[in-house]
Amino acid sequence: MGEMTGEHMVEHVAAGEEEYASDSEAFSSIYYVLDSVRKASFYFKVPVKIWKQTAACGIEPKLVDTNDKAQYDYLLTIVDPSARFGPDEEALLTTALKAMARAVSRIDTSYHDSLLSNVFQMRIWFFGFDTRAALLELIITLAAVPDKYLEGCLHMLVSNFVPPERVLRWLDQPKWVIRKREIHQELHTCLQYIFQYVPLAAFKLSSVLDKTMPRPFDSKAKMNAYVECMLGLQREEIGDVLSATLLSKVINLLSDLDVNITWNDVLQEDQAIGIFDMELEDLDNHCLQFAEDDSQVGAPFNNRGFNSNNNSAFVEKLDGLMVVVCEHLKSRVESGRLLTDYNMFMDIFRTSVLRLHKSKFTQFVMFYACSLDPEIWGLKFAVDLVEIFLSTSEDPISRMSAVSYLASYLSRAKFISSSIVASILTRLVNWCSDYCNPIWERIFNPEAHQIYYSACQAVMYILCFRMRELLDVPTKLPAKSFLFDLPLGSILCNRLDPLKVCLPSIVQEFRQQAKAARLFQASFTIDENAIDSALSKAFGGTQRLDIFFPFEPYLLQESDRFIRPNFVYWSRAKTTYSYCNSEEEDDEDEELQDLDAPRISSDPISSFKDHYDDDYNNSDGEGDDLEYSLNKMSITPKQTFNLHMPAKIRPSVSPLL
Repeated sequence: MGEMTGEHMVEHVAAGEEEYASDSEAFSSIYYVLDSVRKASFYFKVPVKIWKQTAACGIEPKLVDTNDKAQYDYLLTIVDPSARFGPDEEALLTTALKAMARAVSRIDTSYHDSLLSNVFQMRIWFFGFDTRAALLELIITLAAVPDKYLEGCLHMLVSNFVPPERVLRWLDQPKWVIRKREIHQELHTCLQYIFQYVPLAAFKLSSVLDKTMPRPFDSKAKMNAYVECMLGLQREEIGDVLSATLLSKVINLLSDLDVNITWNDVLQEDQAIGIFDMELEDLDNHCLQFAEDDSQVGAPFNNRGFNSNNNSAFVEKLDGLMVVVCEHLKSRVESGRLLTDYNMFMDIFRTSVLRLHKSKFTQFVMFYACSLDPEIWGLKFAVDLVEIFLSTSEDPISRMSAVSYLASYLSRAKFISSSIVASILTRLVNWCSDYCNPIWERIFNPEAHQIYYSACQAVMYILCFRMRELLDVPTKLPAKSFLFDLPLGSILCNRLDPLKVCLPSIVQEFRQQAKAARLFQASFTIDENAIDSALSKAFGGTQRLDIFFPFEPYLLQESDRFIRPNFVYWSRAKTTYSYCNSEEEDDEDEELQDLDAPRISSDPISSFKDHYDDDYNNSDGEGDDLEYSLNKMSITPKQTFNLHMPAKIRPSVSPLL
């Protein structure tokens, strides 16, 4: 077939797709228009200096024919990213895109930049399957052209991770949920083809993602859609190259939101009012200063042009992103790929989370991943934390953070067995024993022995939660618990006096349970009058690592369902001084396993009920249940103690490093 003239091109395109005799005819017409503009581009593209030099050599520049210019302009109107497409217009666009994909050798950024700009700005969310397929085929073909269009193609694909603004608010509707799933899969397939043709595209994509990642002030819908599509790339072969990069970017985004959330933002819902009132009242001046700092965490964002005092929106965004990430981890398990991800996750945790003491929720990504594979992930995470703590090549802050994570993890993770806890606890106690011997070389100075005190506090914290079940872990003598063989007395009662330095609330709860379990000989005593919370601040340092227990009760409502089944709340912890029998406690746990804060069941022992009287009377509603549980979780330093009350663990208020 001969070459189609410009006039014929205009007639066929204007008449619509039905006028074309074949795809080859459409190819010829598009080919002709692109080629005619390229050859005659001196008229409007070549710089004047080069144009004069060409003319001086006797070569007369060819001007664009009027008809050819009109056809090129008409092609721009067909491929117009701002146009509204009806069925006829979309059919015409599909034909043009298919023809351009076959004529890509005639496209040149020097002469067709307007056309390329239109293509790279196209949004595929409003098109049918055929049009999307034609557009993505063109993108794949352009990306394969050496050293020309790759970055533009990647930007176009990444920009389509998220739908246009007018669709975002409807993205949770069934129609758009299905459309989103289809489009994300098509984008993944397109990127996979590009990576096969251009291996270096993976590294280019990393740079593109850096420029387009959502920011904390972007909408929740935009963040969720973007992250969902980005993490979906792990299911493709590209995930083998970019998995660490993809996950690291997501963790950094979670952290950016997390550190700009205050506890007041999290607890602003009606059912949460007053949860931490008691704890905040107990703070001394030193801790109050940190609470004030916590309320100003959002200040760095002032330079970005929005109000940092309105951080409650960050809570909802972080909650939504945690759902996306947890769903992704769940899918990794179902596909059998999570097992190979551990080393990558741990590296990211060490780099981005371990020392981020202002983080409240991001670390639960690791907690949830471990709960999905407790036998491998769950154990390896605990062991790696131990190794970080024991390593003398690590800096003190990392070691103290690691042992704080370890203590909180072993106490809260329901999926970690007693035997594993016993093994790790033995390693910690033995390290403490080696550290304080020979004791005469040690001088009492909390700041000089921070790592030792952090280990002692971790040991006591773990035992506060798990002493009762650990009493059932035998030593070589079946009738004797391994706890009685640990040198707890020597590491806690010595010249370094950790009982005077560690948090009073933890020391007191430990003392109460140890006494009930008869864990020590009569000669082992604790001088309650010598307990001074000011010393714990000294060993905790400016980071207040003495009150850093990262896996505290999880308060994000939407994503809570992923954490709750495997999380140990203090109100469910079995203590050695409890008068409840095991069967009653087990029945209570099973009945209340779906509550944020399980009710305390009635107990015939009046003295036990009296200790919980204030909160017990408010246990009828679910909101009150949540309040009850968290009121029992405060590690606020106190000057006085109720010897029969459980330790109260409060949220960490240590500042961001």
